Amino acid sequence: MQAIRPLAAAALLALPAPGVAQAPTYDASTLGCARFAESTLATLESNFTAGRRRETLGRDGVLSVRAAPAAAGLALEMWYDTLAVFREGPEGRYAPDASGILGGRYIGVLDPQGDYLSNAVPFVPAALRDIFDFRRIPVGFFPPLSPVSLAAGGEWTDGAGLTVWRLADSAGTMGPVARYRWIRRESWEEGIAAGDSTVVVHRTESDAGSMQWRTGEGPLGWTSSAEARVDFSNGAGRSELTQETRVRRLPAQCR
Repeated sequence: MQAIRPLAAAALLALPAPGVAQAPTYDASTLGCARFAESTLATLESNFTAGRRRETLGRDGVLSVRAAPAAAGLALEMWYDTLAVFREGPEGRYAPDASGILGGRYIGVLDPQGDYLSNAVPFVPAALRDIFDFRRIPVGFFPPLSPVSLAAGGEWTDGAGLTVWRLADSAGTMGPVARYRWIRRESWEEGIAAGDSTVVVHRTESDAGSMQWRTGEGPLGWTSSAEARVDFSNGAGRSELTQETRVRRLPAQCR
């Protein structure tokens, strides 16, 4: 399974309204020391010559984040403090021990709008690789942000599949909470060698979600829905993944 690939921001098609506060960004003040509880539930359906298959995948964990300013954004370090995973199909439920990845570091650079460039990944036990692509967890983990300020009701698009909306703020015990919604779509084709021939694979991916953000603190939590579909040429088969993720921020405990 591959995570949704974030799109780089391109042409700005919205202008900041007068008097609107500065656009939110991922920086040391918002992610310098943070922890997030993540819960993901996915359904994988495939249809090949061997028949149809449906499986349910899940993971629940706590991710710690440490970040420092870097030339291209943030030098990011992430790791799992706790993790539980399962895969359930026609043969039954499989829930392997996930302790082999705990504490292993993801190291990379996160730009102010949420695009991530990986420099290193932790060792991932084979039992976990069969359930999720844990090497790509930070890619697209953080919701995309608009590079321009948005007033409530405003929107921004990169013109290449990503749109971000500013919703009406909500009230919180610590002050107003800004709410954002996004949708991102992408499709492409690639050739995969199969013996003496090449199979053309058409991929389409999309994700949509909503996030809560507090000025000076950063993301408080978000929910997202993702879909990824792979179609093989000549009707050889198809697989489709649907995934629901819920993330909430926890008190920081950096060490």
